Amino acid sequence: MSISAPAPAPTTDPSSLVHGYVAEGFESVREEFVRNLRERDELGGAFSAQVHGTPVVDIWGGTADAETGRPWERDTLEMIFSASKGIVAIALLVLVDRGRLDLDTPVAHYWPEFGAAGKSAITLREVVTYTAQLPGIRASVSQEEIQDPRAMAKLLADQAPESDSRAEGILYGPFTMGWIVAEVVRRVDGRSIDRFFAEEIAGPHGLDIYFGIPQELEHRVARLEYGQNFLDQYTGFFTSGDALTQRIWQNPIPFPHEEMIWNRSSRRTSLMPAANVFGTARSLSALYGILAADAERAPGEQYTLISRAVADDARGEYVRKVDQLINIPMVYGGAGFRLRTTERPGVDGDSFGHDGGGGSAHLAWPGAGVGVSYVTNRLIAVGPDDKRAGSLLKALAAKLNAAAAGSQGAR
Repeated sequence: MSISAPAPAPTTDPSSLVHGYVAEGFESVREEFVRNLRERDELGGAFSAQVHGTPVVDIWGGTADAETGRPWERDTLEMIFSASKGIVAIALLVLVDRGRLDLDTPVAHYWPEFGAAGKSAITLREVVTYTAQLPGIRASVSQEEIQDPRAMAKLLADQAPESDSRAEGILYGPFTMGWIVAEVVRRVDGRSIDRFFAEEIAGPHGLDIYFGIPQELEHRVARLEYGQNFLDQYTGFFTSGDALTQRIWQNPIPFPHEEMIWNRSSRRTSLMPAANVFGTARSLSALYGILAADAERAPGEQYTLISRAVADDARGEYVRKVDQLINIPMVYGGAGFRLRTTERPGVDGDSFGHDGGGGSAHLAWPGAGVGVSYVTNRLIAVGPDDKRAGSLLKALAAKLNAAAAGSQGAR
């Protein structure tokens, strides 16, 4: 299957391709969304922000499927890749809040087989913060085999942690955290993580979010495409002869050059907890908005998903280190949420959440009571090549910071 070439620039004004709601004063966010379509190689996407549970931006636009010309619509769903890890963390925290799990308890307490090969002391917290030295699978596995979470969990239970000195501190991997947490959830609760999330979180709160898309909803999914320099950033990892790199990034290669494998129906509908969560920006922002509110409630106050104590532990800095393999500085909270690597004043300075490969971003800003999400179907290289999410988040923060300053000045 060949890779589709980037779609040509639209002949109509991109602003006519943007739909949805923008509250008064937030027009600059919509302007940046239009610029993404016009200037920043955007194909299609959606952006949503809620402030104290009230939507202030809920927009979508562009093309959901470049092969058919299907437009992005209000209910279009998209895969969020590693941002799925934030959803894994949320499911885990609900069980922590209910007293069913403890992050500092060894995984083997819940899953005895996991304690083999020197892993008896590894804790859940180490797993979700990539400090467990289990970034990849040692046994050779295929693209089809990694779609079976229980089989992958067994392989991880059987293998020893990495002894390479580069595994000390943070060593990130694309899949293993999800497989381990999913197996712990299954052992403790009896339900698979997708069913647990659907019945305990998504369903009760009306969220259009799924671990693997139900087949009957697949027609709503946007078709993914490789974009600007995306594959180039991985060339060294996908061709390296280094054994540790091969275990993490070539077993199997997560983004094959010859095919956008994530468009396969089998890949969309399987359970790959750390990678193939689907949702709308609207629902993802609502979920992170719930977390933002819970994180600011007074101790003992009634909450929605997790208590203030659990939220404080989850978003408090646990580990800060440069990943020695990919050479990226990372800061993780105690439950696997990514935190800011540098201090930032303003409404987004206390943000936590998780981004996704190719450009999506999903965050809670507790101090401002904000939940925010951006989803896209064109994957662009991380860094200066991709200004899409950053431009939207900056425009939102600027408006909220100005409003906060005006409110203080009026007192």
